[in-house]
Amino acid sequence: MGAPSTTRRRFAFFAAAVVLGAWLAGCAATTPAAGNRGAGGPAGIPEGKGRLILETGGISEVNYYILDQATDKEVYQANPRMGSTSPLGYERGGPDRPPMVDLDPGTYTVVVNTDTKEPVQVADVEVRAGEDRYVQVPVGRFQIMYSNESGRAQVPFLIYDYTLKTVMGKGLTSTEVRYFIAPVGDYKVRIENSASGVDEIRPVQVTFGRPQNITIGPAPTQEQPSGSGQGTQDGSQQ
Repeated sequence: MGAPSTTRRRFAFFAAAVVLGAWLAGCAATTPAAGNRGAGGPAGIPEGKGRLILETGGISEVNYYILDQATDKEVYQANPRMGSTSPLGYERGGPDRPPMVDLDPGTYTVVVNTDTKEPVQVADVEVRAGEDRYVQVPVGRFQIMYSNESGRAQVPFLIYDYTLKTVMGKGLTSTEVRYFIAPVGDYKVRIENSASGVDEIRPVQVTFGRPQNITIGPAPTQEQPSGSGQGTQDGSQQ
């Protein structure tokens, strides 16, 4: 009677080992490849691809497209941001990750659209299989917070070159936090509201990695916060 019992125990042990091995293999198959950025990070780079990562100075969403320099054909595009004059546009938050895309190895041109008529282009970007390729894009952002007697309001404005000779773009302020993207440089913005008689022109210095906040109109009361305690154009805190 002892031999069959021993045989059954050995069989049970063998079966358990097979199940454990299959489970471990499954875990290994579903574990992301090396190079991941930890829990909640992006997936591993697919086999045979390279990863292009745009460094935009803390701007997590930009509208951009990518051209293959060998063929001059568009291979990718992303347009997560609403137009600068949309009344529904504001910063919605989300994962604080830079824009990225996985591409076949090759040489590309990255074109980032801004809220001016001038896009920003970075050429000769080489992507290699299995590697991250970081590309710094010289863009920045600014916010215009317009207030009247009733509080924050939506009004249209124009973006000029610094000499006020050329209109570079246009936008619509928001009662929420809303940034506008432009190539790094110096500009002026103008709010002209004929109904209220408001005609304001302010300089804007667009800097990589440093958003600028501009307040126009009466200083907001405690019931009307100006936007998370960020500095205004003159450096004061609201």
